[in-house]
Amino acid sequence: MKKRLNILCLLVMLVLVYSVFESTYNLSSMFMSGVRAGMEQAKDKAKLSAIQDLKVVALMPNDLTEMKDSVYNEKSGEYVPALYSQLLVSVKSEPNIWLMLVANLSSFCYIFVSLFSVIIFFKLIVSINKSDIFNWKNVRRLRWLGILLVLTFLFSATPSWIMAWQLSGIFSVSGYSFSTGELISNLTLVLGLVGLIVGEVFAIGLRMKEEQDLTI
Repeated sequence: MKKRLNILCLLVMLVLVYSVFESTYNLSSMFMSGVRAGMEQAKDKAKLSAIQDLKVVALMPNDLTEMKDSVYNEKSGEYVPALYSQLLVSVKSEPNIWLMLVANLSSFCYIFVSLFSVIIFFKLIVSINKSDIFNWKNVRRLRWLGILLVLTFLFSATPSWIMAWQLSGIFSVSGYSFSTGELISNLTLVLGLVGLIVGEVFAIGLRMKEEQDLTI
């Protein structure tokens, strides 16, 4: 039983670490790519402006039966019907310092909170491995883990929400509507809520045990 629980905890730990590493790597890669592209194209103002105005667009077709777009298939040498899901577009927009600050701050907080949640979960695994499971320390750890994972979802989703809101006023594609579902993962939100529920279950069990001990 204990071995099975440790394996499950290890799997969850690996998923959390992978999620943090992937997000951190993507953010750093995008930042470094932007810096390199900016340095290389600094002399070409038109290209530099196009790079600076790049935005990620998630689209949802209004009619899935109508495939009016197409892409070139190099294998067959012909165009095939297609529907857009995600695009990188260069759209000029008025810079909003406050929105940029909120988006960048959210990205930084996402990395920090994700790392902190991994540390909390590691402490929980260590406690479980020592067979010290049902105690108030673990209740607090589960509550903190749940809160941190919910915050991770909010911090990761905020830049996408901001970008979608900005694009809604300056960009549109015929036959499509904006959707943030492709850009935002609900996994951390679900895990956070599950952590909070498990923490409350632990708390109820400990209170019942304490009441029984007092009665005896």
